[in-house]
Amino acid sequence: MDSAKELVKDFLQKTFDIREGEYHRVFLMQVYIFLIIFTLLLIKPVVNAQFIATNGIQNLPLVFVLVALFAMVVSTLYSKALNTKSLKSVTTITLGVSVGALILFGFLLQFNVVVDITLYALYIGVAIFGVLATSQFWIMANLVFDAREAKRLFSFIGVGPIVGGVAGGYMASIIASLISGTSLLFLGAALLCVCLPLNNRIWSRHIKHLTNFQRKKRFLDFGDHPIWLIRKSKHLTYLALVIGLSVLVSKLVEFQFSSVALRNFSDPDMLTAFFGFWFSTFNVVSLLIQLFLTKRIVGIYGVGSSLFVLPGGVILGSLILLFSPILMIGIFTKLWEVSIRQSINKSATELLSLPIPTAMKSQTKSFIDVFVDLAATGVAGLFLLLLVNGFNLPMRWVSLLTVAIGFVWVWVAIKVRQEYVDSFKSKLTQADKNAEKPLPDFNSVSVLNGLKRALETGSEKQIIYVLDKVQEISDKRLFENVLSFLSHESPRVRAKALQCIYYLQQTVELPVLEALMQDEDMEVRFKAFSQLLKQSKEGRMTIINKYLLNSDPKLSGAALVGLAEEARNNHEMMKMLRLEQRILDKIDYLNFLEDKEEIALFQVMILRSIGQANISSCYHFIEGLLSSDNDQVQKEAILAAGYTMNIQFVPQLVPFLEFKETRKTTQDALLNYGVGIIPELERMAKENQVKSELTHFFPGVLERIDSVMAVNALFGFLDLFDVNLRLEALRALNTMQRNFPHLKIRKEKVISKIIDESNNFKSMLSILYKQKNELLPGESSEMVNEARANLIEVVERRLDGTIERIFRLIGLRYPPEDIITVYNGLKSSTEHVRINSVEFLDNLLEPNLRKTLLPIAEIAIFPRLTEEHIENLKVKIPDEMQGLSMLLEGKDARLKMAVFDLISALNDKRFLPIVTPTLESKNEKVRERAREVIDQLERY
Repeated sequence: MDSAKELVKDFLQKTFDIREGEYHRVFLMQVYIFLIIFTLLLIKPVVNAQFIATNGIQNLPLVFVLVALFAMVVSTLYSKALNTKSLKSVTTITLGVSVGALILFGFLLQFNVVVDITLYALYIGVAIFGVLATSQFWIMANLVFDAREAKRLFSFIGVGPIVGGVAGGYMASIIASLISGTSLLFLGAALLCVCLPLNNRIWSRHIKHLTNFQRKKRFLDFGDHPIWLIRKSKHLTYLALVIGLSVLVSKLVEFQFSSVALRNFSDPDMLTAFFGFWFSTFNVVSLLIQLFLTKRIVGIYGVGSSLFVLPGGVILGSLILLFSPILMIGIFTKLWEVSIRQSINKSATELLSLPIPTAMKSQTKSFIDVFVDLAATGVAGLFLLLLVNGFNLPMRWVSLLTVAIGFVWVWVAIKVRQEYVDSFKSKLTQADKNAEKPLPDFNSVSVLNGLKRALETGSEKQIIYVLDKVQEISDKRLFENVLSFLSHESPRVRAKALQCIYYLQQTVELPVLEALMQDEDMEVRFKAFSQLLKQSKEGRMTIINKYLLNSDPKLSGAALVGLAEEARNNHEMMKMLRLEQRILDKIDYLNFLEDKEEIALFQVMILRSIGQANISSCYHFIEGLLSSDNDQVQKEAILAAGYTMNIQFVPQLVPFLEFKETRKTTQDALLNYGVGIIPELERMAKENQVKSELTHFFPGVLERIDSVMAVNALFGFLDLFDVNLRLEALRALNTMQRNFPHLKIRKEKVISKIIDESNNFKSMLSILYKQKNELLPGESSEMVNEARANLIEVVERRLDGTIERIFRLIGLRYPPEDIITVYNGLKSSTEHVRINSVEFLDNLLEPNLRKTLLPIAEIAIFPRLTEEHIENLKVKIPDEMQGLSMLLEGKDARLKMAVFDLISALNDKRFLPIVTPTLESKNEKVRERAREVIDQLERY
């Protein structure tokens, strides 16, 4: 038994690169999804057959509409449930409800109780179960496996649903001839009962231990509503239309297929056997096409041409059905639609999304797959209700409608192909705006050849962008092109090429890898060993020991880091390789080294290994070297802390943001925590857990996170007391608007903040006028004049800052380039430029903002503040007591200090009532200065 087990393990390792410690996870996930899809394909033929045999084909359009309506309601409730309950609870409830429903429906059908209504409910329930169960599985899969493991293992796990689909349909076909089809519902319930303990085991063994940071990084929730993102992008709009039209046609073809099947098989059990056999056969043909034809067709003929294969075949089949509605033509049309849609068309549409940013793609993919699918199903039902039930037209009209929609589909496919080419060119241009070589023509080439051309002619930054895209599609035919970059002059390109080859599942000659492991660049060395470890499926332990014990620290360091990276989430592999002990041995070995350069080299590799493997017992080593006097070692310690994704390091990392030398490294370390770092930084800023100077650098971290959560956090900073933090938050929002234009910045939020800043500007301007134009000239005391002049200077600087904040906010509402032009024009030393800028702003703004902002802009162009300006703003000039009180009630600590200095110079007890409340300030310095001023005034 043990020898057989080892043989199976050896086969899986050599064939699919499944490693020690991964077998349990992979087996559980594959069995789980096999049972889900097996059950779905076991009961789906029963449901379809029983429904159309009992209720008639004329009621199928109505159930299409009901499926869409009920599924959208359930999906909405499902999303709300995920906000209040854990995903584990939701999946368990889904399985439990499904089991109970199948048993209930089985008994109702067995005893002929409300059969019509039961079949409607059963049809709708099975459709919803198919959507929810598969969606939940892939969410779980992304939690169970990290990104590196997913790239390597998902293709093997994906065999589970394919085999389950084939086996389920054929099983239904065989059993339906032996027992009543409705009895299969009880078998389906029994199979789902097996899924319940499997689900619990997956969660308890492989998900429960994940930290909040890891969970959020592996699975991103929706940000803004995906509909907004789709509307924002023409590319995504066409993509959604292509998918929606394919589903619409699919439902029309399903209606035609069911109709011709019902003509030939009136008995429900015979119909069940027919559907079961052909549903499985469709999946088998789809699999064969995917394995042997898809990459050839899509790669050679291009993504645009590949998109025409599906509608072309459907149009042909529907035209034949129009004149000859026989069973074999119905089978051919459905076979073509299912097999091509799940193979060639699926690959083509995935390639179409290549230029779309990853975060944007992940936020919209589920929506398109689920909601667009459901909406198209509902539209198909409405069309069929109109034709079949409304006008009572024969099935030939359905064929005619299918042909008409097929031609619309072809037109959209042409549009989306052109949009793909334009998007790809645009992304290459954005990757390197200073590239010297012009972009090649991508219109007449396939996706594969387009990527090859970009690799051959692109600049360094463009090559790196394309290599990232090659990782996404993992097409082995690009291997030779990627391989050539292992000798590129740029270490970034060499490292990216090695990473790309890792995901392409290809091998590199040993002498080439050994040379790369001696590379001057540390990242290249690490990636080279990871590749060596991956492709050495036999004698892996011998290779590991050979390099770990090598006397050259570059080689042994690359081996240790590569090993740590490969074993990060695999605790069994860590134990087997004694990774923790090996790292501790390296730490002990440091005591015997004397050469500073060699010590630093060992420290760097140990830090990277601890961070990558996330070994908590070695955290003290990271903490100790965070204060290293060696810049490279200190930066590596910062990165290692980020690699651990442990919350204890966040307060230790934040202080490094203050220093220019470590700021970029610290940002990278914090970004490694993923979106989970956003609430942590928000909390630290709002609860004053770090000094205010440090919070000014938080927006610089958030602006690099492609998430609506980061946008909301930056808007939250605008409500805080620190004016510098507010300004940095606005600068970050402007940067995000430029780098991530798909992130929605809500209009109402922007306008609200503009109004707040404008009111603040007006109030401060009235205070400035009082201090500068009325009070300053009349003072006799030099101390008072100096304090008042200092207050005026601070107020003027704050007004300049407020103007900048206002225009940065306007830049979130209108084209940034236009607002930058206006802002720079207002600051110009030339009068007519300033006047023209105001006129341009007048034409740009909408009426409600024009009324608020134009008077402020007009004041900004004049060097001297007059009473007329104050009147135009329609603000009341406060007396000195009111003005100083307003400043003390505000958010600005620096202004409060200037007010305290003036009150101290005036030395007047009348100001005691407005100073006393500041003793409750959150700012310690403000409280201390307020106490000093109060003590002085009370002595007076």
